[in-house]
Amino acid sequence: MELVGEVNLTSHRLDDVELLRFPRLGTVSGLAHVVTTRPWNLAPHRGPQRELAIERRRALCRFLGVPFDRLTAPDQIHSHHVVRVETADVGKGRLGRDSAMRFVDGLVCDLPATPLLQLSGDCPLIMLYDSRRKALGTGHASWRGTLAGLTTQLIAAMVAEFGSRPSDLWAGLAPCAGPEAYEVGPEVRRVARRLLPEADRFFHERSGRLYFNLKLANLDQLLRGGVPSGQIELAAECSISDPRFYSHRREGTEAGRFGLLAALV
Repeated sequence: MELVGEVNLTSHRLDDVELLRFPRLGTVSGLAHVVTTRPWNLAPHRGPQRELAIERRRALCRFLGVPFDRLTAPDQIHSHHVVRVETADVGKGRLGRDSAMRFVDGLVCDLPATPLLQLSGDCPLIMLYDSRRKALGTGHASWRGTLAGLTTQLIAAMVAEFGSRPSDLWAGLAPCAGPEAYEVGPEVRRVARRLLPEADRFFHERSGRLYFNLKLANLDQLLRGGVPSGQIELAAECSISDPRFYSHRREGTEAGRFGLLAALV
């Protein structure tokens, strides 16, 4: 596997929250994006201050200069399913999971000013951008989605729907559970060995415990899918060890959700 270095995301302030961006993707034309931190919980269905989640989504759209009424989100069922956002889909999920695009974890879109929202409480969030075709893809790659090839499917959808060339894609992988903190059971590795090439590279044991490197597994899918290593940004931040992020593993079932919001502008 080609070496891809991790990067620290750049920091911006909005009211009482720190907003983060990928260093290089934050400078390319035609794309606006942001990764959120606590105390802003963007999930209206769980976590602290959930009653403020929708207004905070509105504030993020204002910050990016895109309309909130076009914000679109999937319901994130821990799958590898990816669909294209069509005109009739625009705005689904802006008010929460009950209205979200159903049965999917990945979205691809070529509609301008249509922000795509993905939520996480430790899972990798993936962003793909094609400046040539003016197209965007985002995905939620939980361990289940990672094993099933969510990132591979996201690349394939960009190619199939928009004629993207993998060599033109830029990719960002948002903060997530780090390889030294994401403990799993042996059954996860067993399934991975069936589904992922050279799966043992993504696992290591320490003091009798097994850990899964979600970043490396999704990076492998990006590289195998043809995205150049020099066009991939991996966030160095770990959601479990970095208290700026909500973490299901650290905080339990009532943890809030941080988010990745991205749009073509």
